[in-house]
Amino acid sequence: MPRATVTADYLASNTYRASADAAALAQLPPAQAAVYKPLLDVRTEYLNSGFDEVADTYGTFGAYLKRGLGVDGRELRDLKRELLVG
Repeated sequence: MPRATVTADYLASNTYRASADAAALAQLPPAQAAVYKPLLDVRTEYLNSGFDEVADTYGTFGAYLKRGLGVDGRELRDLKRELLVG
């Protein structure tokens, strides 16, 4: 999957999670909500940091899946079938 697609799908979480995140933050005192908001946000730099760490540690995303997570080819096909649309 192209990285631009992954990024767009990841950032869409801000839209889909907006009400739930706002409700959670509304229950907190303002100072505490300010601390928690970045933890609920979905930001490009968060995703890029993850990609950078994978590249630095494993070299490729495929190697990360195999060596880092222990996901084999069959499991990956099953995950794609279950989680991807289109």
